[in-house]
Amino acid sequence: MTSFDETVNSLRHQSAEDKQPLPRVTLGAINRDGSFHYAKAFGDDTADIADTDAVHWIASLTKFVTTIAVMQHMLTHSSGMAYVFMHPLLTRYQQLQGERPLIQQTVKESYHPFLVFEPGERWLYSPSVDWAGAAVERVTSMKLGEYMKRHIFDVVSAKDVTFHLDQREDLRARKAKNWERAGRSLEEEKHPVMPDPIAEEQGGGGLYATVNEMLKIYRGVLTEKLLRPETIKAMFEPQLENASGLDKPHAYPPPVQNAIWNAVPHDVPVSFGLGGLVNSAAVPGQRGVNSLTWSGIPNCYWWIDIENGVAGIYLSQLVPMGDQKSVQLLTEFEKFVYSTLN
Repeated sequence: MTSFDETVNSLRHQSAEDKQPLPRVTLGAINRDGSFHYAKAFGDDTADIADTDAVHWIASLTKFVTTIAVMQHMLTHSSGMAYVFMHPLLTRYQQLQGERPLIQQTVKESYHPFLVFEPGERWLYSPSVDWAGAAVERVTSMKLGEYMKRHIFDVVSAKDVTFHLDQREDLRARKAKNWERAGRSLEEEKHPVMPDPIAEEQGGGGLYATVNEMLKIYRGVLTEKLLRPETIKAMFEPQLENASGLDKPHAYPPPVQNAIWNAVPHDVPVSFGLGGLVNSAAVPGQRGVNSLTWSGIPNCYWWIDIENGVAGIYLSQLVPMGDQKSVQLLTEFEKFVYSTLN
């Protein structure tokens, strides 16, 4: 039987049949009681940091941390807003305004608060959680990062998480390199998506973290250390009255399909919980029913299986998003985790 390390290396390296390598990846998983803890980095051939304490921009993995916000519609991406790249009218509007980076210094500068459908009418990936993070700041009179530190990070002893690398030079020194696909090879990313430094702490995609710190947060959910049982129950239940927008995966281009569904097969029915995609049926050999999952632009992925008490994370710094080979490795990793636990 092929070992998991051999599987990773076969996917990461070029071969005669496959000319698309993968850059360094860091994989992690944990179970509810802490008896299982896996964290390993693969990346020796890229002259990149190969330790598990490497710091990654986790992009939209930030969204799960921001689900402390209280606006239910805002957290299920059914608010009526959408990211520019998710709707043709917004894409056209942006073209008329002139090209600009996706992420600006503030939420208001980054995302147009236009409605492209009535709230609750359908699902469409949007900057709703960025606006929810801004609402948390208004309600608490605290910066979002300060609130997260006091009520999330400190509770689970997660120290290496920040919105500001310029304030944590110790983390910047361990930052994994940014990569982009260039044909069938890899090149260092010339124009990183995330501004650094950045003025505002954006709850939809601004955090930097390590694999082990994120696992602490996920275990804090599994053990009910961060949230009350009734809150966790609601998070992992389908929240959409209308799953339109999640019922036809092939309506989206392949990279968007990969970003939304990642390791969930397209024949598995899905909805959206509070903070992530929910699979309404178990995935054989993988996650149980009503697991939460989401992804981030540089091919970062996570899942939390509340039924089986398992969480996993895949961190890389590779664009464009929704990389097919990255999702293939994520799927193999998830199968490895469950086969090991079983």
